[in-house]
Amino acid sequence: MTQTNAPSPGKFTTDRQSQPWIFALVIALLILLTEQVIEHFAQRSIVEEEQAHVIVHLSTIRARLEGEVNSNLLLVQGLAAVIAAQPNMDQTEFARIAKNLTNKGNALRNIVGAPDMVASLLYPVAGNEAVLGLNYRTHPTQSAEAMRAMEQGKPIIAGPLELVQGGIGIIAREPVFIVEDPGIPPRPWGLISAVLDTDELYRVTGLDKVDHGLQLAIRGTDGTGADGPVFFGEPQVFQQTPVTLDVSLPSGSWQLAAMPAAGWGESDSTLVIVRILGVLIALAAAVAGYLLSQGNIRLTRTAEQLGNSEARLRTLLNTIPDLIWMKDPQGAYLFCNPRFEAIYGAKESEIRGKYDRDFIDASQADEIQKRDQTAIASSTPQTYEEWVVFSDDDHRELHETIKTPVYNNNAKLIGIMGIGRDITKRKQTEDELRKQKALLDRTSRLAKVGGWQFDVDTLEGYFTEEARRIHDLEPNASISLEKGLSFYTEESRPLIEQAVKNALEQGTPYDLELEMITATGAHKWIRAMGQPIKEGGKVVRVEGAIQDISDLHEAEAIARQRETVLDSVFQSIPDLFFLMDADGTIRDYRAQQTANLYVPPEAFLGKRMSEVLPPDVSQLFSQKLQLAFMQKKLITYEYDLAISGEVRRFESRLSKLPDSDQCIAIVRDITEQHHTHQALTQSEQRYRNLLENAPFPALLSDAENGTLLYCNRRVETLFGLNHDQGIGMLASVFYQNSANRQGYIDQLKAQQHIYDLELPMQTLDGKPFWALVSASLIDSVIFTAINDISDRKNMEAEITALNSQLEKRVLERTRELDAANKELETFTYSVSHDLKAPLRGIDGYSRLLQEQYDSLLDEEGQLFLGNVREGVEQMNRLINDLLAYSRMERRKLQNKLIDIRQQVEKILAESREQIQATGAIISVNVDDIYARADLDGFAIVVRNLLDNALKFSRDSQPPTIQISATRQEKSIILEIKDNGIGFDMQFHERIFEIFQRLQRAEDYPGTGVGLAIVAKAIKRMNGRVWAESTPGAGATFFVELAQ
Repeated sequence: MTQTNAPSPGKFTTDRQSQPWIFALVIALLILLTEQVIEHFAQRSIVEEEQAHVIVHLSTIRARLEGEVNSNLLLVQGLAAVIAAQPNMDQTEFARIAKNLTNKGNALRNIVGAPDMVASLLYPVAGNEAVLGLNYRTHPTQSAEAMRAMEQGKPIIAGPLELVQGGIGIIAREPVFIVEDPGIPPRPWGLISAVLDTDELYRVTGLDKVDHGLQLAIRGTDGTGADGPVFFGEPQVFQQTPVTLDVSLPSGSWQLAAMPAAGWGESDSTLVIVRILGVLIALAAAVAGYLLSQGNIRLTRTAEQLGNSEARLRTLLNTIPDLIWMKDPQGAYLFCNPRFEAIYGAKESEIRGKYDRDFIDASQADEIQKRDQTAIASSTPQTYEEWVVFSDDDHRELHETIKTPVYNNNAKLIGIMGIGRDITKRKQTEDELRKQKALLDRTSRLAKVGGWQFDVDTLEGYFTEEARRIHDLEPNASISLEKGLSFYTEESRPLIEQAVKNALEQGTPYDLELEMITATGAHKWIRAMGQPIKEGGKVVRVEGAIQDISDLHEAEAIARQRETVLDSVFQSIPDLFFLMDADGTIRDYRAQQTANLYVPPEAFLGKRMSEVLPPDVSQLFSQKLQLAFMQKKLITYEYDLAISGEVRRFESRLSKLPDSDQCIAIVRDITEQHHTHQALTQSEQRYRNLLENAPFPALLSDAENGTLLYCNRRVETLFGLNHDQGIGMLASVFYQNSANRQGYIDQLKAQQHIYDLELPMQTLDGKPFWALVSASLIDSVIFTAINDISDRKNMEAEITALNSQLEKRVLERTRELDAANKELETFTYSVSHDLKAPLRGIDGYSRLLQEQYDSLLDEEGQLFLGNVREGVEQMNRLINDLLAYSRMERRKLQNKLIDIRQQVEKILAESREQIQATGAIISVNVDDIYARADLDGFAIVVRNLLDNALKFSRDSQPPTIQISATRQEKSIILEIKDNGIGFDMQFHERIFEIFQRLQRAEDYPGTGVGLAIVAKAIKRMNGRVWAESTPGAGATFFVELAQ
C-alpha cells in the first residue's frame, strides 16, 4: 500500500508567495514575445525594402561603371586595330584619331602610343609632356603591368594610381600586335596606354553624388576585386553587411559596396516605437498580474493598471501600419486595429463578433476560413501573399499575411491572430529587378555575352542561357570544366587551359580572344573572361563571361582591309583631301605620306584657311567657298602658292556635302600640267607660224560642204588667189573633175588619213596641174597638204617608156642565161661522167704498177707513183662530188615525213668505222621528231655535215660531236656541233659555195663541194642551213626543215 505524505505548512506558504511573480513573469514574457514577433516582421520588411532600394541604385552605378570603362576601352581597342593596319602611323595621324576619342563627356584624359614600348605618340600633348620618352620596359612603377599586358596579349587595367604627368587616374594598357602573314605569329608593335580621369569617371557614373542616401565604397585596386584595397569611400562600409556587386573589368574586377547612410533599419522610427511600447506594456502587465495575484484588495488597482496596459497596447496596435486582427476558433473577430477597419469600411465595434461572410461574398469568406483552419491545423505561423481591397477608397494593396494560432497556458486554442503587411512597393521593386534581369538577359543576347562559373572542388559548372546559346548546347545539358574546355580549337586550347590553371592555382584572372567549335560544329571567335573567387584565401570557384565576337572579329578584319585599301588609295593618288566647316576651319585631311604640304598638319588642323594661307590665296578661297555653299555645285579654280621656295600651281575643287554644313576640298598640284599647257600654247603658236610659212600649200576645209576655212601663203601662190578671196570658196573649183574630189573625200572618211594621193587639179584661172595630196580628217575638218608634181609626172612618163624597153631586154637575157645554165649543167654531168673512164684506167694501171713493180722502183719512183695514186683518189672524189652536186640539181625530190632520230642513227651506223678511226665521241639528243624532207637528200646533208665535223675536229682531245634536234612552232631545227678549229663568221656565206675552201688542201683534204651539196639539197627541200662559229672554239651547223 502506498503512503501519501501531506505537504508541510511552510512549503505551502512559500509556493503561494512565488505564484504572483511567476504569473507576472509569464504575462510579461508573452507580451514581450508578441512585441518581438511584430518587431521581427517589421524589421525584416524594412531591411528588405532598404536592400531592394540599395540593389537598384547599386546596379545602376555598376552598369554605369562597367559601361564607361568598357566603352572607353573599346575606343582604345579600335585605335589599336587602326595602328595594327597602319604600324607606321605618325604623331599627326595619331593625334587626329585620338582627338575624336577624347571628346568631352567621357573619362578618357589622354592616350599614349608606345611603339617598341617607348612613349612617342601622345594626345593631347599640352600638360602631358612628361610622358614622352617614358620607357615601359624600365619604369619602376609601370613596367610590371605593361610587360604583363604584352606577355598576356590582352588589356590590363591598373589603378587608380599617381600619374607621371601628375594627378590620379586609372590606366588601361592595350597591347598591339601586327599580323604580317596568317601563317606567322603576330609581331608585337608596342603598347597603347589610355588614362581615365577618376574625378570625371566618378562624376559620369554618379559616384560623387551625395543625394542618393547611401554609403558607397569600392575596393580592388588594379582589378584585384574583394582582395584589393579600398580606393573609394570608407573601408568600414565593407564591415557592416553591405550589398556588394562585382564590377567586371577586362583584367579583373572591382567590388562595389553600399548601405543606407544611417545604417540598416535605422531610418524607420516605427521599430523604436514598437520596442518602447512593448517594454512598457510588458512591465505594466507584469505588475498588474502580480497585484492581481495578491488578493481581492488590489483588484481594483490591478483592473485600472490592466486598463492602462490595454490602452497602451491599443495605442501600439493603432500606431503600427500593419493590419492586426484576432479571431476566435470559429472565425468571429475578437479585435482589430484601425488599419484593418479600412478593409471592411467599418469600425472595430462593428466588426467584433462578426464573421468574414458578413462583409464579403461567401466564396471569398470560405477561402479566408480555409487558410485560418490550415494555420490552426499546422500549429505554426503560416505566411500568404494576397491582394487586399480597401473599402474606404477601393485601392488595392499586396499584403504578406502571417496567421498564427494562439493558445492559453493550458495549451487550449483561444483563437487565431493575423498580421498583414503592405509589400506592394517591395513587390514592385522585385518586379523591377526581374524586369532589369530580363532586360539584362536580352541585352546579353543582343551583346552575345553569357555568364558561367565552375566549382573548384567538383569541377561542375553552370552556364547562363546566352552562354549555352553561344556553345549551341541543349538547355538541360550538363556542364563540366573538361567539357567547357573541349570546345576550343587545337590552337586555342593550350591558351585557355593555361589560363584556367593559373586562375585555379594562383588566383590570376584572364581575358582572352579564342576560336572555338560549338556543339553543332560551328566555328566562332569568342572573348573568354575569368575571375577567380576566393574564400579564406583559397580559390573556391571561377566565374566569368563569354562573348561571341565572331562578327566583331570579322568586322575588324574587314575594317583593317578597308583601312588598308583606303590608305592604299590615298597613297596612290596625288590629290590632297580636306574636310572643312562653312567658315573654312579644317577638320580632317588625307594625303600621301610623301605629300609636299605648305605647312605640317599640326599647323593647320583645327584652324581656318585664312589663318594658314597667304592673304591673296585665302581671300580667293573664301570667295570660292562662299560660292560653293550658295550654288551647291562643284567650284573649280586655280592658284599659285610658294612651297620650299618654289612657286607651284594648284587646282582646287570645292563641293558642299549634302545635308551638311561642311565642305570637301580636293587639291591637286598641277604645276607640271600648267607648264605643259603653257608650252602647248606656245607650241601651237609656233606651229601656226610654221604652217603659215610652210614651203608647201596647206589648207583646212569643211568636210561636209567643202568650203575653205584656212589656207597658207603657198596655197595663194599655187592656185592664184589671195587669203581673203580664198576663205569661204568651195574646194571643188580646184579639181579638174569633181568626181575625183568626191572619191577622195569618201576614201578619207573611211580611212581618216590619206597619204601621197595623186590627183589632177587646176588653178583658179583653169590651168591644169598634177598634185600630190596628203590629208587627215579631224572631227569635221579636213587638213590637206598639196604639192605640185607636174614635173615629176612628166619625168615618170619618160622613165616608164625607158623601163618598158629595159624589161624586154632583161627577159631576153634571162632566157639566154637559163639556157646557158642548162648547158653548163649538162656539160658538168657529161664531163664528170666521161672523165670516169680514163680515170679508171689510170687508177687500174697505177695500182698494178704499185703492186707488181714497187720493189723495182727507187725511193723517188715510189714517191712519184704515190703522188699519182693520191691524185687519182682526189680526182675520183671530185668527180663523185660533182656528179652528186649535178644529180642534186637534176633529180626529182620526194618530200615526205621522215623520222629524224631514225635517219641520224642509221648514218652514224654506216660511219662507225670512220668514227672509231678518229676516236670521236658522238652524243645524240634527238626525240621522236618528224620533218618533211627528201629521204636521200636528208641523208646526203647529215653525212656531209658529219664528215665535215670529223675532219675539222680531228686534232681535238678527244674530238666531240653533239647532234640534237628541237621542235619549233612550224619547223624543226637539227644541230651538229663540234669542238674543232672553227672559222671566222665573215666567211659564213663563202663556205656554202662550190669549190670554196678556208683551209689548205694539204692540211685538210677535200674537194670544196661537200657544203655546197648541203646548201643545194636544203634549198631543194625548201629548208634553210646556216652556221655559227668562233675560231678555235668549234662550229655549229643548223638545218631547219618544215614539220
